[in-house]
Amino acid sequence: MKILPKIKKIQCRCNAFITRQLRKVSIFQRLNISFLVLLLGTAVFLTFFSFSKYSAEIIFNLERYASMSVQNIQLKVQDIMQEYEEIAVQFYEDEEVLRAVAENVTGVEGSDVFRQNRHIVESKLYHMGHGKKYIKSIQMVSAGKQYHMAEENGYQRGGTIRNLDEFYQSNFYQEAKARHGYPVWIEDAGQNYTFYESEQSVYGLADIITLSVAIYQPETRALLGVLTMNVDIKAFTEAARGYEAYQDSNLFLIGENGVITAFNPNIAFPSFPSDRGLFESMQKNKKQVIRTKFDGEDVLFAYENIPGTKMFSVYIADMKILLERTGHTRNLSILVLFGIVIGCFAISYYVTKSISEPVRRLVKVMGKAGDGKWTVRYQNSGNDEITVLGERFNEMADKTNQLIEQVYLSEIRRQKLQLSWKNAQLDAMLMQINPHFLYNTLDIIRWEAMYEANGESKVTRMIEQFSKLCRMGMKAGGNTISLKESLEHAQVYLEVINFRHQEKIRFLTDVGETAEKCYVPQFMLQPILENAVVHGFHDASKGYAVQISAHVQGEVLHIQVKDNGTGMTKENLEKLQNYIQGEADPEKSIGIVNVNQRIRLFYGEEYGIQIRSRKQMGTEVEIILPVKMQSENMKKLGEEVEEDVSGVDRR
Repeated sequence: MKILPKIKKIQCRCNAFITRQLRKVSIFQRLNISFLVLLLGTAVFLTFFSFSKYSAEIIFNLERYASMSVQNIQLKVQDIMQEYEEIAVQFYEDEEVLRAVAENVTGVEGSDVFRQNRHIVESKLYHMGHGKKYIKSIQMVSAGKQYHMAEENGYQRGGTIRNLDEFYQSNFYQEAKARHGYPVWIEDAGQNYTFYESEQSVYGLADIITLSVAIYQPETRALLGVLTMNVDIKAFTEAARGYEAYQDSNLFLIGENGVITAFNPNIAFPSFPSDRGLFESMQKNKKQVIRTKFDGEDVLFAYENIPGTKMFSVYIADMKILLERTGHTRNLSILVLFGIVIGCFAISYYVTKSISEPVRRLVKVMGKAGDGKWTVRYQNSGNDEITVLGERFNEMADKTNQLIEQVYLSEIRRQKLQLSWKNAQLDAMLMQINPHFLYNTLDIIRWEAMYEANGESKVTRMIEQFSKLCRMGMKAGGNTISLKESLEHAQVYLEVINFRHQEKIRFLTDVGETAEKCYVPQFMLQPILENAVVHGFHDASKGYAVQISAHVQGEVLHIQVKDNGTGMTKENLEKLQNYIQGEADPEKSIGIVNVNQRIRLFYGEEYGIQIRSRKQMGTEVEIILPVKMQSENMKKLGEEVEEDVSGVDRR
């Protein structure tokens, strides 16, 4: 229990000592050193750790690839050997051939029976090798006699054995005899002086691998002789087709006497060394993947024994070339590390500056405030403790000018609200155009026109419809009207417009009963219809139509006014939308802008007009309003605006 207080005391002393030592160094240097140690240490560790893991993974994959390569070659060579062994099976499965060989063992050479039996055996040998591209010769040696491949006419094909005594002492005979009927493959990397192409040949067959099989009489199991089949090495090079494309390695088929064939002979190195001890080690281990040195060069060496033979499939690759990419990766890692070092210096510099510079600016602003310049402010540009100090200073300075600022902003707000409301009132008044006087005057004109025309005419009907439109406006006054009434206004307005067209602009509606009963601002649809006729139809009428639809969604009324006019380009649409959502000039504002302002002033900023249009596809204007089921007086808005700003303290 007494140990813990001592440990804490020592810890406190250490902390105090470290703090005192660090305080002797400037903040700038402390921060730079800490950033460099942390960032550089982490960067160096991650760089070299990642490179070592990457190199280890590369070597592991290379070793696995080498193992798979030799295994694949071994399997393919086995398949090829099995193919030729199956050809040899045809000989000792043929009872007639075996009978002929057995009779000639004790028969008299030169007799008709002997010649007939020889013909049977040699024809069989010919048919076994006929059409096989890589079979150079097939011989059967029995009781001092040799059978060759021969056609039906007796013409000899394939090779021959010149000295049968040497053949009986050779591996071709002795190993086949020792295997008791099992096939044995014997390789000879160089010139073979046992088999010749013909009696006149100077040199024996070269580049061959020989299959030897001891042939026994089925009944007595007496040895009849040995069948030999000489196969061209090229048959085995097919086993590695596709591997020759890799120029950083080589594949070999290795025998007791050295390299039988190289599957990628286009490269000089790496090559298989002439080392008897290496082959003996391979025979002992059978299969291995190791890194070793050939001719002083570091190589990856993999081999695997071909079962039943003394041959091996071998893979040798130059490690310098294989790891060349890791060298590039190492260089790139060092380059990246160098970039990180530069980045660390830059980061530490700017982070330190981000602390010292705000402190300097705050001290400067405080000095000006101390001289009586309370209009100066600390410019906040962060979210740290220094920013908090600056904000507190700004709050203190703001309190000095708070009353003046409040009166100034309140006065501006009052003037803007009054201006917007007066503009909306003016628009509504212009729409009415003193309906009492205008309606009476139009009525007089209509009766005078009927008197002149002796009854109704197009002019009198036009005056009647326009008078009706004025009477509707006079009736509503400043109150909101039902959507049904607003649609009637719109229909009358369009009928007035259609008087000048031979083909009428069609007017379509799709409004439910609930939507019809909702109350909307007066003269809301006329400016939108006028905009469609003037700008969308260009005062034409043929084939044009306007459709008004409405539906209620929750507490919101959606009204869509669609036309099939010329529509607008994307640029013009964006320009109009910005104009509608902004503050329009009262002297230059258009009707649709005034409608949007009236809606937003009366109902709130979340309501108003939205426009969608595509060139040659028409325009859709959507009006979004709150659901109101009774009429309201919009004139009260101006009074509320006045009341809202009347209580502002203007001291």
